[in-house]
Amino acid sequence: MDRLPGGNDLTQGELASLLLVAPGFLGRVIPKAHQARLIELGLIRSAMGGLLATPAGMMVARIRVGR
Repeated sequence: MDRLPGGNDLTQGELASLLLVAPGFLGRVIPKAHQARLIELGLIRSAMGGLLATPAGMMVARIRVGR
C-alpha cells in the first residue's frame, strides 16, 4: 500500500486489534484474520514471537483514536 490506510480500509474489529497491539510487545492475541490483514497493510509485524505495530500502524492508531 502506498498510503496510510483510511477509515474505509479497516473494519471496526481490525481497528480494535490494531489498538490492542499498538501499545507495545505484550504478547497480545488477536484473531488470525485481523493479524493477516494488518500485516498485509503494513500496520503490524511479527517479531520475537509476538506482534508489534509498525511506525505506520502507530500513526493510524493515533489518528483513529483522536477522532
